[in-house]
Amino acid sequence: MEMKPLDELLPRPKEALASADGSLSTERMPPGGYALRVKGGRAEIAAVDDAGRHHAEATLVQLRLLSGGTPPDCTIRDWPTFPWRGFMHDCGRNFLDVESVKNVIDLMAKYKLNLFHWHLTDYWGWRLESKKYPMLQAPWAFGRQHGMFYTQAQFREVLDYAKVRGITVMPELDVPGHSLAFRRGLGFKFMCEERVKEVVIDLIDELCSLATPEEMPFIHLGTDESRTPEEMVPDSFCPAWAEAVWRNGRTPVGWSPGKNMTLPGGRKSVKMVWNGDERVGSGEKAFDTAYWYFGNYTPFSFLNYALFAKPCRWDIPDADKLGAVIASWHDDMAGNNGGDVLLNNNFALAVVMFSDLQWNGREKNRPEFHFKMPAAGTPEFDEAVRFEKAVAAQRDKALADSPLPFAWVRGTDMRWRLTDGTTGKVLAEDIPGGCVQIHGFSVQGPGDKTAYIRETTGVAVLETWVRSPRDQSVGAWIDFECFGRSGARSSIALESGALAENGEWSASKRAKVEVNGIAIPPPRWRHPGLKFLAAHPEEPTSNNVSETPFSDECCWMRPPAPLRLKAGWNHVKITAPKTFDAWCYGWQTLFTPILGTIDHPREVPELEYSAHPME
Repeated sequence: MEMKPLDELLPRPKEALASADGSLSTERMPPGGYALRVKGGRAEIAAVDDAGRHHAEATLVQLRLLSGGTPPDCTIRDWPTFPWRGFMHDCGRNFLDVESVKNVIDLMAKYKLNLFHWHLTDYWGWRLESKKYPMLQAPWAFGRQHGMFYTQAQFREVLDYAKVRGITVMPELDVPGHSLAFRRGLGFKFMCEERVKEVVIDLIDELCSLATPEEMPFIHLGTDESRTPEEMVPDSFCPAWAEAVWRNGRTPVGWSPGKNMTLPGGRKSVKMVWNGDERVGSGEKAFDTAYWYFGNYTPFSFLNYALFAKPCRWDIPDADKLGAVIASWHDDMAGNNGGDVLLNNNFALAVVMFSDLQWNGREKNRPEFHFKMPAAGTPEFDEAVRFEKAVAAQRDKALADSPLPFAWVRGTDMRWRLTDGTTGKVLAEDIPGGCVQIHGFSVQGPGDKTAYIRETTGVAVLETWVRSPRDQSVGAWIDFECFGRSGARSSIALESGALAENGEWSASKRAKVEVNGIAIPPPRWRHPGLKFLAAHPEEPTSNNVSETPFSDECCWMRPPAPLRLKAGWNHVKITAPKTFDAWCYGWQTLFTPILGTIDHPREVPELEYSAHPME
């Protein structure tokens, strides 16, 4: 299936004609709409507004990069389905330096995201300077990355940088939960103290003084997950904080489920829905983040959600569906002073893959494909193949010079046979993809949470036959646990007692990978057998596992395993015992051949796959 530059654009345009004869009309387009016409390398742009011009220019840059120079003749008419397409980054747990934040914003702009949700406070630090309450930046206030915060001048610098690129910043001060740094810095034992309410109002006023309502129209107040007695507050506190936001000419936003922030007269805060079962009622506006916590998943399953999960599935007017926000939560300490978080969560891949969903939406939610790929030969599978090839083109051409890691390769060519390891019964054949979710488990909404096996115990055996045109040494990404970065590594360690020992592929101690009957040895782990120690009740996410940075636990964080393929057919057999049923993960395994490094991976060319025994 050969792809052309017009087919490789992401997000995909609403209307694209491979000719310069189309109309440049923007009539009836919503804000952000544009028309682009290219003829003989020269471009004409018509735009509804400044945002539309940003989007047109982003499309034109992509066309040039995908074409390797002169863009093809074409006419594109395009507009966003949702007014807001966002990315949330948690800098409260893992501080990200200003230069890295700018790299994040640059990538957002390239893929037409326009809302940077900046989670600035959490248990580990109040990361925005307060001149009124400077003790929030005192050494004892921080739980990790001590003294690392953004000055008000740096905050303003980021706002200005984002504004030039058509991106609005939505800062979050997370209260009353996730407030340990706040309480440490200012000496409060409980968030219910009356003085706390006034201090938070002061901090809201101070934050709003840093930008105009036009520059910074939303203030996010958190309000969810008050987990300990120290974080409980009277019902009057959150509405008072919302009132302070309204008084400053901004719109308050809160996590949903979360605390009520409705004010007299019917003024309601905007909901940011993080649970797929949560309902949004008439007269409410909402952002959707319920399926888009991409740190929960292996990057090799992003494709399923990017194509087959529908954002904003509420029965409310379209005008109240504000859009989808993808989110990078990373509970554990990240290495490299927090900078490794972008690799750990494969941020660049997430922006590229989910940008199309955020820009275009989806007509239908397809939960049957959230945990498994459509069958080969179906229209849905053909769409997945085309989309995957477009993502690879972005990696290789549009982002060839990006400073951000893009640790991913295509997998729809692969085919697997799944067998019950106890009975020998064949459970499924011709499963596409490098990642096979054997049994899906999710708390993020209704739907078919099962992939291929309904049982939650036992052993699964996956087999594929790989035809290589020659004897060759390549690499392989191999994973069993596929740890989520949003708390799941600690959950897994708690269930299994420890992380994998040296000499083992997983904590189960029975996982195996064999190629032509020869076992592939697991890595020499940096944290072998790391045992879980319970968290202190005042620091619910603090333990030895969460304070040990990810380094090699997930395959895209470590060099690929050496893989020797002989000319002709090679038999790959994976024995995958059920290890755990973690809160955001299921039973899955990953195997995919690659060339190159984790910074610049590529598919191994000319390989052929079969789920049936081949000589």
